[in-house]
Parts: sequence; structure tokens; C-alpha cells
Amino acid sequence: MPKPSGSSSGPPRKKKRKLDKKQSNKKKFSSQAELSTVCNITGIGGGDGQGLAGDNIDDIWGNELDCLNELATAQAGGSPSANIKDNATAEESQSLTPQNPPPTLKEIPNLRVELARHLQVETLSIFLLQACPGLRMPTFERWLMDSKLEESDRVQSIAENWVTDPSSKLHFKNQKKKYGRAAQHSEENATQGREDARRMKESRILLDAEKSTNYSEGNQLSDVDRLVMKARTLIDPVLPGNPLESDPSSTRLVDEIVANKLKMNKSDETITKEQAEQIVSELLSRCSESVKEIQQLQNRFGTYQQFGFGKKRNKNSSGSSTSGLVRAEWPSGDSTTTKKSSPDDSVCSLSYITTKKKTASASLSSDNKDEAQKKTKPFIVKVNGQHYHKLRQLFDKTYMSTDSSVTKDQMTHAFHAALFAIIIRYSTLAGAQQLNDLRGGGMQGAIHDTVFDCFTKWFGTSPHSSGTECFASPFNANIAHYYSAFPSPDIDGFFGSQGDFFRLDANTLRPGWYEANPPFSPGVMQKMAKRLMELLDIARERDIDVTFIVVIPSCQVDSNSSKDGEDASNERKKKKKKRKKQKHDSEEDEPSNTNALTNAIHHSALSSFNMLVKNCTSHIVLSKRDHGYVEGSQHLRPTQFKESQYDTSVIVLRSKSCTEIDAEAFEADLREAFKSRHLIELQQRRDCN
Repeated sequence: MPKPSGSSSGPPRKKKRKLDKKQSNKKKFSSQAELSTVCNITGIGGGDGQGLAGDNIDDIWGNELDCLNELATAQAGGSPSANIKDNATAEESQSLTPQNPPPTLKEIPNLRVELARHLQVETLSIFLLQACPGLRMPTFERWLMDSKLEESDRVQSIAENWVTDPSSKLHFKNQKKKYGRAAQHSEENATQGREDARRMKESRILLDAEKSTNYSEGNQLSDVDRLVMKARTLIDPVLPGNPLESDPSSTRLVDEIVANKLKMNKSDETITKEQAEQIVSELLSRCSESVKEIQQLQNRFGTYQQFGFGKKRNKNSSGSSTSGLVRAEWPSGDSTTTKKSSPDDSVCSLSYITTKKKTASASLSSDNKDEAQKKTKPFIVKVNGQHYHKLRQLFDKTYMSTDSSVTKDQMTHAFHAALFAIIIRYSTLAGAQQLNDLRGGGMQGAIHDTVFDCFTKWFGTSPHSSGTECFASPFNANIAHYYSAFPSPDIDGFFGSQGDFFRLDANTLRPGWYEANPPFSPGVMQKMAKRLMELLDIARERDIDVTFIVVIPSCQVDSNSSKDGEDASNERKKKKKKRKKQKHDSEEDEPSNTNALTNAIHHSALSSFNMLVKNCTSHIVLSKRDHGYVEGSQHLRPTQFKESQYDTSVIVLRSKSCTEIDAEAFEADLREAFKSRHLIELQQRRDCN
């Protein structure tokens, strides 16, 4: 059909594009009230519901990845640090390759999402501790870690089942989602029905991950592990998405609550168990809702952080563009000058500013001008100067680049965003109350650097062998070759993490020693013990000299344990009797309600402890208060060391029994290296003051 005369297709199309763009923006952000509500969820608003009111949305989200695109282009030109250790040999350099390559600098997690998750976890931990008076934060941390590990194991199991039995994946694809009454489960099969529904959800996540997984990439992971690692990017890194009351972590949480109830009041156990089950059920329900809210927020603001320093500044606007930036402030001067002049115990304040406030226009009334000129309160976290510089070195080593297009300021801005994100993430993992009152973080404690020197002295296979840390974090890692909880492409990948220890490929197992100081959580310890036994058998088959040194709390050993375990248990009993006589304390003469919680925790971890002791070549028990650790929240505290409140077992597993050592000399060195530094540190601080 011919077009009407005088019609022009050019200008109307441009207008239509502008209208479509405006409509799409309206769909994303329907109202300023909706956006301010989201800002209040993250805790970065002023608390009055006006977090982003009056701002131009295009100024906030437009063209904010320009600088990171330049960084990613420069990074693609050069490879990340291949030799993490400067003194690594050519044979070791291949084994130092991480499971996944480091994430690109434009893949820094969205800070708004991190803050929202932090707030949700804080709400969950407060609910549990208030519902159970006397319960402490480690109980919540144990449940959080174990439930997340169970979710990862379920996804792993589904992926392995698809590989061994491809028809199971076809059967799942043919299944249709149920709605309404069809989705309801009868009371008899309610538990099985919820487990089947959860399996369907996790299978859909794997299908989505499979669509974007590149199996031709040459790295150490198998197809199953590569698929699982891709699926981990689609689920929440901290909170379990669909926890159930039938999960082992949930049942252990019920047992700990019951034990705590018995400690607080001598009520009937059946009643307290019913109360505990109700509390856990409510906690799981709130956790599932929290994951949904975080996912909605991530869909709205994006998975990765966006920066505003790549956008050109408008001449007519006042102030500087600070949207999405994290700024570091030191007690005197900026970080460049303070790095040279200030001591390591200085404190760096990281402030995250989300928006840029413009001056009010002349058309606004006086009241509206005051509202528009209100500044958004930044979210501020503080970190010790020593850890600031440590993580900066790890970050620079991971992203070494000689390209002149990458400026020093751009790299510093990217580092500050990654540093802010990792502080929030590990605080979230510890119950999200570290930043307020330093509660939690005990699961992230570490051993002294002198202990690592002791391990290198006795178990180093070569002068260049410095060992491997199986459970560490960028904050407490003492060795360049370490595994952590959030490996690449997650936040730890920016600071040189080699990957997840549970996914360590046996083909890359190298001679040397491996230090395993896991979070003291029954689920993690059970999986660690099984994995160590597998790696030990593989090392023996391939004639590889491997030593695993496990540092965990001591538990009561069965009578069928090894001779070393029996001797250690007898020695510990003798020391306890001496303390009873000195302190006239009859509390431990027979089991009492005050020890019910400790007994419940030890009972959950007893099987993994016995598994390690039965296969060990050496078992040394360190009495409480005679040794110490490094604080899990060392990067936030003015002090770093603490005394241990429980006995610690150092269990040595070796693949070659022929390589014997002087047991007495090793034990003497180990006890000296483990000595608590808490009192010495306090005295040094008093002398300085």
C-alpha cells in the first residue's frame, strides 16, 4: 500500500524510540516511593523513606560501566598473575593455577544487594537469638554454613545423576509445574512432597546454568563441577534458598535449642523440643522469604556493581559524581600519603555513597528545596590498616597489568568496591552483627603464623614448599595458595583464592602439607573428613608424599579409637582432674544441664572426629587457655589474638608412614607456636598508652 503524501518515516521513529525508552524506564521504576522503599531495605537511606527521592534515574544508572569496560579490556590483553608465589618452582606453578580464572573487574558484586543480604541475615540471627535466650551466635553460624553446604551437595548430586543417567534429565524436562490444589501435599506425604518440589526448583537452576556453561574452556574442573560452579552464580551465596525441617542442619539446630533450653530451665524435654521445632520452622520460612526478596532486588539493580566515575560531569551541576563509589578515608590524609606515614594499626573508613544530590531548581518551593538538598547518608565500614594493605597487595597481584589505559585511580576505585563487598560478605556469613558490636566471627578464626612456620619446618618437601590452606579467607590467609568459601567467580577470586577445597581435583594434588582448620560446624567437618580420606587414598596409590594437618576442637573419643587417641584422651582427663582439685569445681563430676549444649555439639561432630583419629599418625591435644588463635574478626578489631576456651586437637594424616619425624620435638615446637599471644598483646597496648 503506498504511503500518504507528505509523510516522513524518520522523525516519528525517533520520537517513538524516545517514548519507548521512557516507558521502559517507567516499568523498571514505577514510582519514587517504590524506589525509596528498596533503598530503605539496604539500610543506606536516611531512614525517612526518601533515600533516592528527587534524583534523576538516568544520572544514577546511565553509562556507569565505562571505566570497568576499560579495565576489562586491559585485563583481557594480559593474563593474571600466573606465579602467585615469587619463589614457586616451574613444577609448582602449574599446580598454583586456580580452579577458575579470576573474575573480571566488572564482576564486582552489587553492593546494594550485599547490604540487603546483610540486613536480612541480621534480622534472622536476631530472631533466633531473641527466641532462644542464652543461645549464642555460633549456633546460628553453624546452621547457616551447614544448610548452605547441604544445598550445594544437593545440586552436585543432581548434576552427577544427570551425567550417569541422562534419562533422568529428560524425565525432569517433561514434568510440568503444578499449580493450585495439584501443588498441595497431603499430610502423610507432606515432607516428601516438599523435598520433591525443592528438587524441581534446584533442577531448574541447573538447567539455566547449563544453557550458559561453556564446556570447551580449558580448566581443571570436570563438566559436573563446571556446571555446579555456574549454578552457584544463580543462587544466593550465603542463604539457603529452600531449607526444610527434615534437613540434617535443621535437626541439629533443634537439638542445640533443646540443649540450651535445658541449660536455662529444667523443663520437660518433649515440650522444649516442640518449641524448638516451631522456632526452627519459623526461621526456615523467614529465610526462604529473605532469599526471594534479595533475588527481586538483584533483578532490579543488577548482579554486578556499577560505577559512576566513568560518566562526564555536567557543567551545570554542583558537587562531584559519587554514584556507586566507595571512598576510603584515613585519620590523616588520603590512602596514598597515609600508607607511607601511618602505622598498620590505623583504621581506614570505607564509605559507600549511592547517589549524587543536585541543587534544587528555582521552581521548587522552600520546603521542597530543603527535601531535595538533604544528603543521603552513606554506609560506612571500618577496616584495620594492616588488612587494607594486605588485601590491596593480593588484589594487585591478581590483576597485574602494564597497560597504560588502566589508571591508578580506576584500579583503586575497583579495589575499594571489592574490599567493601568482601567485608560485608564475611560479616553476613558470621550472622551480620560484626559491624555493630563484633558479635560472631568465631568460625573464621585462624592459627598463628608461627604455626605455619612449624609445619613448613617439619613437613615441607622442598625449600620452596610453603604448603596449602584448605579453609581460609583473604583476611586470615597466611599462604598464597589457599582455598576459601567464596572462590572465583565470586568475591574471593579478586584476592587470589584458588577455589573451593571440596572441589579440589585429585589430579592436581601436589606433594607437601595441607593445613585444614575448618569452621567448627558438624556438617563441614563431616564432609572434610570424608574428603581427606579420599585424597589420602589417592596419594597412597600414586606414591605422593602428602601430609594433612587438621586443627579442630577435641571431642570425646570412642574406646575403639587408635592408641594415639586413647593416650591423648587419658592425658586430657588427668589435666581436668588437676583443675578440679585446684578450683574446687565439681561441675564436671557428672553430666549437668550447663554442659548440655557442649555435649550436643560434640555428639554431632563425634563421627568425623573419630574418623580422623583412627587414621592419624599423630594426635596432639592442646589444653584450653594454654594456646590461642587469631580472631575471626581481626580486620575489624583493635586486637588480633584470643585465648582458646576449648581443648584443641592437632591431627596429622600422612600418605607415607616411612617418612617419620621426631614426635617429641615436633610436639614441643607445635605447643610453643600455639601459645596464646592475647596477654602479651594487651600488655603491649598498655605500654603504648
